[in-house]
Amino acid sequence: MKPTIFYLIGVFTLIRLLVAPSFGLGVDEAHYVLYGHYLDLSYVDHPPLVGWTQAFFAWVLGEGVFAARLSAILLMAFISWESYRFLRTIEASETEALWGVSALNGAFIFGAFGLMLLPDTFLLALIFPIMNTLIQLQRHARTRDFILLGVWLGLAGLGKYSAVLFLPPIMGYLLIQGEWRFVLNPRLLWTIFVGLVSVSPVIVWNVHHEWVSFAYQSAHVTGGTTLSFSPFIRSLGVQWGAYNPFLVIIALYGVVVAWRSSDARIQLALWIGLAVELFFIGTSFLKPVLPHWPALFYLLFIPFGVVFLLQKKGNYQKLTQGVVIFSLLLSGAIHLELWGKWGKFPDYSSPFRDIYGYESQVAEGVKLLTTLESSKKALVVTNWSYGSRLAYYALPYHVKTFVLDDYNRQFALWEKGSPIGYDLIILKSHFVDSPKPLRCEETHLLKTHDIWLNGGKVDTIEYIECKNYTGMNPF
Repeated sequence: MKPTIFYLIGVFTLIRLLVAPSFGLGVDEAHYVLYGHYLDLSYVDHPPLVGWTQAFFAWVLGEGVFAARLSAILLMAFISWESYRFLRTIEASETEALWGVSALNGAFIFGAFGLMLLPDTFLLALIFPIMNTLIQLQRHARTRDFILLGVWLGLAGLGKYSAVLFLPPIMGYLLIQGEWRFVLNPRLLWTIFVGLVSVSPVIVWNVHHEWVSFAYQSAHVTGGTTLSFSPFIRSLGVQWGAYNPFLVIIALYGVVVAWRSSDARIQLALWIGLAVELFFIGTSFLKPVLPHWPALFYLLFIPFGVVFLLQKKGNYQKLTQGVVIFSLLLSGAIHLELWGKWGKFPDYSSPFRDIYGYESQVAEGVKLLTTLESSKKALVVTNWSYGSRLAYYALPYHVKTFVLDDYNRQFALWEKGSPIGYDLIILKSHFVDSPKPLRCEETHLLKTHDIWLNGGKVDTIEYIECKNYTGMNPF
């Protein structure tokens, strides 16, 4: 095997290593880093693998943004390598496979996966071992392969609940291939047993927490009960933007060609990829789908589409290479801006709003908190999406924090106590609507703090003192 793929992955990895420490943690990212600080068998919104991984890297490297992101960088390198290997098994040439991996890394959302560890990242990393093991089962039907399949599926279940979406297409693929011998093989019990043992921490945790994860996920994914085209159109538009419109078209072409293929590996990928995408297309008629949820579909079919187009030769080859190069340049420009932050934006219009300034916001709040004479005092936010950043950046100061928003019950489990009777300093962002009035003995504005970047206001934080908090006003 030529070393070119290692050079290519090395370049992408080096860029991410340089960019990783240059911006703050995003909302989901900070939440999963906190998992690592509150180690548990599972959590309200996701299984524990992302938290266990964050805990390990913090233990090895210490605290910091770089430590929080190194696992994502390494996993994206592994995903790129596995994608390359899979493309080579479907008779893609060395050059075609390199272009396919390049396109994958040029898609905007995979640039984010390469920097920020999400539960979805584990599904992307495990899908290739799962498919390879299934192919090996078809060829040899060895007991060790049944066990290994259980390991991979169990790890996927520890990564994210949507791993369950793998099971119907896998069974459907085996049945459509006429592989009844696997479905009826008693050694399949090994797969089931090992998979259940692997995910047992999630089951045990939910038994002790009233199955809250399953209720939360059901509401989070499906959302409402009324079908509507509006969230579907929005979800579709966000996906096209998040993955790069040109690469989405290439992915759709990959589906069309894969549909006609008789190659078992391509058919297996088609079953799994389409099952994931169609599931989220269905739920998008109830609630908008976040762009990273169907990432596995694009992980498989962007490289497929590139390879299939390159095999057509002629103008298709030149056009495809042009799209990949353009995508890489655009993705590189985004990484460069993340690193340098040279852009100047109008007040409150900065694209860096979610990843810039939170450390200073919390530091200012801690400074004000020290001026309160109360023995029971805490920093709070009234919107759950700011809660993780508050809790994470407050860790070095060892101050009490609360999130006065019951959307995500995870914060209540971590906080281990009620804010009732506390003197609070509320951090209110310019972007957060005024919450329901808080019942306080006294309320007044302590300070207003602007977050600036290149002469533009990123955010404005109001620090509001609430003396002797007695609860939220229900009206």
